[in-house]
Amino acid sequence: MKKTQKALILLLCGTLCAFIVTCASSGGSAGGDTGEVIAGTWTWKGYTPADKGDGDTSICNVVIAEEVIDGETVTTYALSGTVTNALQYGLAECDIVPDAETLELLRTCKAISFKIIGDGKRYNIEVPLSTVKDWAFHVQSIATTEGQVEDIFLPMRAFMQPAWTNEPVRFNQSLIQKVIFKTRNQTEGGLGDFAVKIWDLKLHM
Repeated sequence: MKKTQKALILLLCGTLCAFIVTCASSGGSAGGDTGEVIAGTWTWKGYTPADKGDGDTSICNVVIAEEVIDGETVTTYALSGTVTNALQYGLAECDIVPDAETLELLRTCKAISFKIIGDGKRYNIEVPLSTVKDWAFHVQSIATTEGQVEDIFLPMRAFMQPAWTNEPVRFNQSLIQKVIFKTRNQTEGGLGDFAVKIWDLKLHM
């Protein structure tokens, strides 16, 4: 075989290998999940001091709006308020409650994702189980950057109870009731005003 033919064959093999590697590395969606992605139907409820009734004066307001972000019209959920020091472990929170059909999907999905514009603070995303009795719900912490869009991807297998629980409960996804967005309390650095904007909440099946 002539040298020019050998060189051409080697070049073609190299190009084919590079193409295969590129296809393998670019497949899938955020977090490597390739299953069906479902928006579902949710009700967002921020908590006021009257809702709590325990002396915590921290508050979470929810404002729903249609906005254009990155050229796309989306429904945004602006959560804002204040974490006060009326209670040592006071915090602000918003329940994100699925309808019956979405709840069934939540109980079998592989991950939750959403987009958020934050204020530089850290927040907790909880998935409460009916078997947890001491408020130590399974949780994942998220970080935000002030004024910047962040893509959040939360694998269900990564939800864990906080270390302070005295009653550990095994994570049983089929017992999830809803999703909770929570600030941190004053001892965790959450004291003061907060403001985030969330949209594109999805379940990855």
